[in-house]
Amino acid sequence: MIHHPWGQVAQPGRIPYIADLLAVPAPAGKPFGELWLGAHEAAPSAISLPTGELPLPELIRQQPAAVLGGKTLAAGFAELPFLLKILSCDEPLSIQAHPDKALAAQLHARDPEHYPDANHKPEIAIALTPFEAMCGFRPAAAIRADVLRLAPLAPFGADLPDDAQWLRAAYRRLFTVEDAVIRTAGQALVATLSAQAEPTPEEACFLKLWRFFPNDRGALSAFFLNHLDLRPGESVFLPANEPHAYVNGVIVECMANSNNVVRAGCTGKFIDREVLLDMLAYRQGPPPVTTGRKLAHGSLYEPPIPEFAVELIDLKAGDAVELGSDDLVSILLVIEGTCALRVPGQPSLTARRGSSWLWPAAVPGMALVCESEAGRLVRARPNL
Repeated sequence: MIHHPWGQVAQPGRIPYIADLLAVPAPAGKPFGELWLGAHEAAPSAISLPTGELPLPELIRQQPAAVLGGKTLAAGFAELPFLLKILSCDEPLSIQAHPDKALAAQLHARDPEHYPDANHKPEIAIALTPFEAMCGFRPAAAIRADVLRLAPLAPFGADLPDDAQWLRAAYRRLFTVEDAVIRTAGQALVATLSAQAEPTPEEACFLKLWRFFPNDRGALSAFFLNHLDLRPGESVFLPANEPHAYVNGVIVECMANSNNVVRAGCTGKFIDREVLLDMLAYRQGPPPVTTGRKLAHGSLYEPPIPEFAVELIDLKAGDAVELGSDDLVSILLVIEGTCALRVPGQPSLTARRGSSWLWPAAVPGMALVCESEAGRLVRARPNL
């Protein structure tokens, strides 16, 4: 559990999602940002064994085939290839992107303090509550129309040639002009937009970002990036080199086993603007929003990468579902209700809300039986 400053805090009538999930105290003002489940060295999970607790990376080192499975090892993964999280935010996260494998290796070799591993970090966000985010670039024509329509935005591209390079040049200008230009533009926009009865989604998002990060050039990214309002069950996949920022709400987040983030604004953490501007793919248009592939007991989200797939399993009282490992390791997290986990020849285990479970590949099958009025589990596994 990580208490990022942007995490959810207790409010009248609302406990932060992660504190409520884990049934832990939520003191006033204490933010609950992320719950990590995985083997990344920054915050590895501990496995409860009859002999005591063992860090998951150590268990994998001791028994790689039994834990990860032959398919995972054959695919070239010597450690758990994914990291599963619950992310909950009351405040916006940074304007950021994640490097591809080649760039991750370069950044880690050059600056291991700020880029702690050599892996890429494609990720999926699956909304558990209404979730607000910015992902990928809007069409250049739409951005340019706002730059021409709103006078305070003129310094960020009104005078640039309207050609195929306009977006790249305009976004670079946003992150390289003097601070005074940003301050003047932002304050003028606030004065103009605050008087409007119905701001556009981009305008409303800018006002929110500027309120949390006054005089921060990252807030003006609201006019460049696609604004998304995900409903529960909807998801968006973010490949490498896509700019994004999460704004508000709760998601299941799964990613390749990495903690590499290149930030450009709206943060008190390390900023690496030149790296971000050079790495971005500058693809235009909204990212696909999906609800996964429907299964008999839930939905399966399968991004086009081998590191992970995510399943949301929904059960009613008395429901029983048989699952197979398919020689793949899984992590299970119970987010609603209570279930029994039944493995042939073993005592039944009670999996209560907030508990998480390692399902080693060597255990070929398992039955989930819902023992409460309703149950919901998250299952993450390699996508092989």
